[in-house]
Amino acid sequence: GGGGGGAANALFAEINQGANITSHLKHVKKGEGLKDRPVPVAKAAAKPAAAAAKPAAAAAKPPKFALEDKRWCVEYQKGAKDLCVSEPLVKHTVYLFKCEDCVLKVSGKVNHITLDSCKKTAVVFDSVMAGVDVVNSTSCTLQTLVKVPTITVDKCDATTLILNRESLDCEIVSAKSSALNIQMPGKTDDDEFKEVPIPEQFVSKFDGDKWTTECMAHSG
Repeated sequence: GGGGGGAANALFAEINQGANITSHLKHVKKGEGLKDRPVPVAKAAAKPAAAAAKPAAAAAKPPKFALEDKRWCVEYQKGAKDLCVSEPLVKHTVYLFKCEDCVLKVSGKVNHITLDSCKKTAVVFDSVMAGVDVVNSTSCTLQTLVKVPTITVDKCDATTLILNRESLDCEIVSAKSSALNIQMPGKTDDDEFKEVPIPEQFVSKFDGDKWTTECMAHSG
């Protein structure tokens, strides 16, 4: 009992000292003693995850020019300016796929011609029974020498259609395409060909009863 009371009296005595209670503590100035502290060691930077290996570029596919059943397949041609489908049958079709900077001549009458994903490619043909389709292509040119009933242009840019006089009644269907131009003969054979742009902008108005849509005319 008595020992416990003595310890309590000593504690109260220190508290009663007030400000003097901290007199026996060691005062450290700002920055003092830092040199004695262990220098923290920077953790080794985590190694970046190995960069995912880039997939190897797809090997260029070999050019193809072949008649398969009833279809002439002209694929992956580049820079070929003298391609020719000669003496085809009327039941034959011609399919160009991913050709670039090429010229194809189709001599004779075929059923259908398709250009798919081609660039800077021209097709000169005599006659087509069903029609011609151009899809997903850029800067391509089609020229008919005899007759074509229908040409469809879908998702293309800078397509040029060159029509002869016998094909001026051709129906041209275009969708999601820009810079589509038609070159056609003048009023007489002595007149120069003239170029006509196909509108790609439209104006829709509500007349109080229904919506009407008209193409925006090109100036000039």
